[in-house]
Amino acid sequence: MKKNILFKIIAATLPLIVILIMELVLRIFGYGENYQLFNRVKGENGKEYLVVNSDVSKKYFKDTEFQSDSQSDLFLRKKTDSTFRIFVQGASTAVGYPFYKGGSFPRLLKHRLSRTFPDKNIEVVNTAITAVNSYTLWDVTDKIIDQKPDVVIIYAGHNEYYGALGAGSSASVGSHPALVRAYLKLKDFRFFQLIENGFRGIMKPSSSTNSSISETTLMEVMAKNQEIPFNSEVYKAGITQFDENLKRILDKYKKHDVPVILSTLVSNEKDIEPFISDSLDMAGYKESIQHKSPDVYRLAQKKADAAYTLGRYYLDHETDSAKKYLHLAKELDLLRFRAPDTINDIIVEKTSAYGLPLVDMKKIFESRSPLGILGNELITEHVHPNVEGYFMMADAFYEKIKELKLLEGWGNYVTYEEAFEDIPMTQIDSIRGKVAVEILKKSWPYDLSMSGTALVGYSYVTQNPTFEEKTAINLYRHQEQWQYVMAQAYHKYNEDRDYKKALKVAQTLIFEFPEQYKVYEMAGEMCRMLKDDAYAEYYFKKSNYLKNLKASQE
Repeated sequence: MKKNILFKIIAATLPLIVILIMELVLRIFGYGENYQLFNRVKGENGKEYLVVNSDVSKKYFKDTEFQSDSQSDLFLRKKTDSTFRIFVQGASTAVGYPFYKGGSFPRLLKHRLSRTFPDKNIEVVNTAITAVNSYTLWDVTDKIIDQKPDVVIIYAGHNEYYGALGAGSSASVGSHPALVRAYLKLKDFRFFQLIENGFRGIMKPSSSTNSSISETTLMEVMAKNQEIPFNSEVYKAGITQFDENLKRILDKYKKHDVPVILSTLVSNEKDIEPFISDSLDMAGYKESIQHKSPDVYRLAQKKADAAYTLGRYYLDHETDSAKKYLHLAKELDLLRFRAPDTINDIIVEKTSAYGLPLVDMKKIFESRSPLGILGNELITEHVHPNVEGYFMMADAFYEKIKELKLLEGWGNYVTYEEAFEDIPMTQIDSIRGKVAVEILKKSWPYDLSMSGTALVGYSYVTQNPTFEEKTAINLYRHQEQWQYVMAQAYHKYNEDRDYKKALKVAQTLIFEFPEQYKVYEMAGEMCRMLKDDAYAEYYFKKSNYLKNLKASQE
């Protein structure tokens, strides 16, 4: 009897033992990917820092050429008593597309908080990755908790359909949230990576003929289900996955007493036509509007193009109706790169259920938009803000942190106007962002005829380009490295006595190299040349601290 029990125990545990041995062997021989969220690096000052692992995106994007464009924000491996640490979760808007660098709202927030609290070590760590959704946010939550955040900011929800592993995404492993989350847990094991890679190798010859990123846009590569009707099964699946994942994320933060700030999402409704709509006789429909035919309103309730056309008509006639139908057009758009309003409803509901603070970003943007309708004034294309829009986001989170009293001592409070004048972004990065948007708007899905085709031969500058324009184009084409371009720009501006532009360069370099005393020194020198002695002293104090820290480590 005892032998039978022993035999059964051995039989039951043998597969686990084999898997464990396989896992150890694979790790010893370096097989597979290490999907840790943070990598250790040693700063110039001798201190150990952590930075987001740029390869972590490989975990979420199977069979694509996508490379993460996440920000590289250094933060201390060992948190000090004087450190205030913010983590930001989200996707491309949180990353700061199309401006990145000093144009993203997390870095604008860090810049302003650092000025407000000069004696504190303000860390704003951006963990956002382009084209991910709530599955990725859930997957990295435990790793963020390990780093002892003082507050977490979440701005996410636009990518629930086409983001990695989303309900309508080409990078998907199924529509059931529990199975997808289990898949992500298994991806951390080398034996599972071996099995998955072997399966892909077998299936590769008969794989889909979808275009690659080199042939078209990332948006098209990720969009498997290009038509997702309102309230369809796929539509509901996207809502369910966001609701379930956000709940699990907030449960984890609540368990560890981590403060969280949630935000509603913004979309361009006024100036972006629906990407895909059910067919419509546009000429006949416009004529029906003029004749006030009853069919006008019936069609507007069913077809995105009809709702958009009616909304645009009402812009000059009746603001409330314009807002109603432009919003409806976004909701009916079959290509769901803009989050449906239900996503915002879930965000608001979760703040109430968990007693969390809410930044109603949509309401804030509407308050600063003509007629209260979001459009090109604050958003570059369909969802990503322009520089002023990103600044408004940073301002909203700055004010919320102040309201919540997460930091004490706001004697150096920086006003909206002062902060706006001190946006730490270069003209070069601004122009590069503008180029990226203009190229996107000539590509799929803005031009559906460009499906499977990459835009080539596009020229932003044709006659007498400025230094900034030439440099921005070279950066966009990856012909030069950003840090070397910035060093060149700093010296040029300094020689030209354009100290304000040189200061912007130095401030942007500080985000990339916060542990290097030289970049603070560069900023201080430019402030001195601009006769801003108080600001110069702020930077020289930071520089001297890091310089002394480096000397003590040598």
